[in-house]
Amino acid sequence: MITLIKISWRNIWRNRSRTLVIVTALILGIMGGIFSAALRLAAEEQQFEDTIENMISHIQIHHTEFIANPEAHYRIPQGAKVAAEISHKPGIKVVSPRTVFDGMAASANKSTGVRIKGVDAETEARTTRLKELIQEGNYFAEERRLPPAIVGQALAAELMSDVGSRIVLTFQDIHGNMVSASFRIEGLYSVTSRRFEETTVYVQAGDLNELIGDPEAVHEIAILLDDADRYRQAAEELRQAYPDLEVRHWADMDPTLHYSLEVLDQLLIWLVGIIILGVSFGLLNTILMSILERVRELGVLLAIGMKRFKVFSMVLMETTLISVIGGIIGLGLSYIMIRILNVRGVTIPGGEGLEDFGFASVLYPRVDLGFYFEIGMLVVAFAIIASIYPAWKAIRIAPAEAVRQE
Repeated sequence: MITLIKISWRNIWRNRSRTLVIVTALILGIMGGIFSAALRLAAEEQQFEDTIENMISHIQIHHTEFIANPEAHYRIPQGAKVAAEISHKPGIKVVSPRTVFDGMAASANKSTGVRIKGVDAETEARTTRLKELIQEGNYFAEERRLPPAIVGQALAAELMSDVGSRIVLTFQDIHGNMVSASFRIEGLYSVTSRRFEETTVYVQAGDLNELIGDPEAVHEIAILLDDADRYRQAAEELRQAYPDLEVRHWADMDPTLHYSLEVLDQLLIWLVGIIILGVSFGLLNTILMSILERVRELGVLLAIGMKRFKVFSMVLMETTLISVIGGIIGLGLSYIMIRILNVRGVTIPGGEGLEDFGFASVLYPRVDLGFYFEIGMLVVAFAIIASIYPAWKAIRIAPAEAVRQE
């Protein structure tokens, strides 16, 4: 075996230029595949985190009529008690009961429709990390004459307001009467979805519940799970436990996001597969040319008694050595590239417009170490498959005819 490896090693460097070209192609193919995968994974992780964990959570529970008509009187019966019960169930990370309904926000300059969310400051910070999203101002911290409100930067710009500005929120109470109340903007938050920023206002649940006429009102229960992959199972368990309530997981609430993530997974498989397959055809061509150039030499080896199995193994070994060289260098350079891009980020051309669809304009690629190993094994496997035809051609050489070739 050692002798076979030595012979194969010498054979692949007989034509240095050709070997270097195919090794370079392997390196670039691996780097391209890993970069594409890392960028796709970064986009998926960013979109999932921003949409699910910062905005809608893994699971939400509402009154059965609330989804069609988000009005104040469609409350969850004994909502606080239900939220407390759910928080003690296994697999539940955090539960945030909210007061939620639609209304109007008005400043001295303009008014617009918004969704008003009354939250508990401590619980909401753990559910949507709202406190970490604050870009200006404070997070329900200041004691002022007017109750505090936290609005998105996009909404503040639309209302031509800033931190400290007064806004008026108008909505219906539980009896259907119109209520207007003044709030002071205490903080501005930012998420990747511009639409969410433009339409969502956070206030404290105690302030809002007093205005609608029910201190214990709960319209929405947002739930984060310890294991995000269990969202379907957890939602089904909650449906069985609370059959009179509307229980939806994130794929129900945002089917577009779920579909896009599924499509991205399929596209990644095809993309990486096509890249490696293309490089494998280049490797096949290189090895086949090498065989055709050594017909006389291979004929002599067969004529003096070298077994065809060893000739077959020698060709496979040559291909394996080339793929290993290209694979190790390609994986090493890919690792360095991804580490650098993970720190600096990749700016997507025209990415500002993507924020309307919940995508960030700057991505920070990263992949798990196991992915490098999988790509390396895939490259070697494809290379070995690609070498089967050249190796088969080599063992079909007729020694008597081959040794007469010039």
